[in-house]
Amino acid sequence: MQDGSPDPQQRAIVPFGSNGRVSAPRAPRGAIMLALGLLVSLFLPFAGIMLTAYGMRELAEARGSRGLAIALIEGLALLAVSFLVGPGLGFLLAPIVVCCWGISACMWRTATVTNVSIAIVVAGLVGYGVDAFIAAASGTSVHETAVAYLMQGVRDSVGTGVSAELVTTQLEPLVEAIWPLMYVLSAMMDGLLAGIGSFLSGARCGRTPQAPSIARFDAPMWSVGVLAISVVCLGASFTGFPEAEVLRTVSFTVLMSVRFIFACQGFGVVSALMARKRIGCFTRTVCIFLLFWSEAMFFLMSIVGLIDVWANFRRLPRDGSHAQAQQ
Repeated sequence: MQDGSPDPQQRAIVPFGSNGRVSAPRAPRGAIMLALGLLVSLFLPFAGIMLTAYGMRELAEARGSRGLAIALIEGLALLAVSFLVGPGLGFLLAPIVVCCWGISACMWRTATVTNVSIAIVVAGLVGYGVDAFIAAASGTSVHETAVAYLMQGVRDSVGTGVSAELVTTQLEPLVEAIWPLMYVLSAMMDGLLAGIGSFLSGARCGRTPQAPSIARFDAPMWSVGVLAISVVCLGASFTGFPEAEVLRTVSFTVLMSVRFIFACQGFGVVSALMARKRIGCFTRTVCIFLLFWSEAMFFLMSIVGLIDVWANFRRLPRDGSHAQAQQ
């Protein structure tokens, strides 16, 4: 610079993206990272998922669509080996392979709300299928196993005594309705970790110059339709027909799952507002904590996000091409 001051990127503690250290993607390194990630997943799932997605993304960067195919074949081959070593290992790794491959494929192309949601749903269904197979082999059902597991968690949380037993009894119908949500939440957590690993791999290869910003998050219109249908079906489930409980469980699970999309939309609105007002770090941290609490208690951010679909508080471009890209 002419005034002699250092460039802002040179002052950065950790240079990022295209301004940082860029390494050409190499397929052998990606394959090794993939195998290492699955191995680590057996002991440290959080780190293992990121490493697995990192390796899959590097294979995609190195070989394109062929690299994604190689990543899938390698993942399935290692999955088969794990089943031969011990069925429990294979059941543990199956959802991880599916989730990491799906998220890496989405982020290698263009990660939209739609394709990422599909990847998470598929990973959640795989996790459910694995548990259903194990439960059937044990002579029980995944419903009974999941509800018993969640109810034990409730009992451990509320403690013992008359009042605790009353709370447990009151929460049991809710647990009966939301138990499949545990598979969605598990898949979402795996997807988040896989997204971090894939993002870091893409940044190292120079493909991702900056981190995604939640302030630009924009929900597609199909999520509104899914929300409306789930609400209608949830209301219909209280009419008392034979399969009402099944419909109630499915509707409530879908409702609570799609709610996360609108929660992200709401947090995006608040994040953009705080950036525009230049709110300080401490105040921003306190606000975020309060917003998370309000979302957990009252679904406040989900309501804000749903309103923003029409109100467009951030004045995001929503022409036809944008809508098509989002959906």
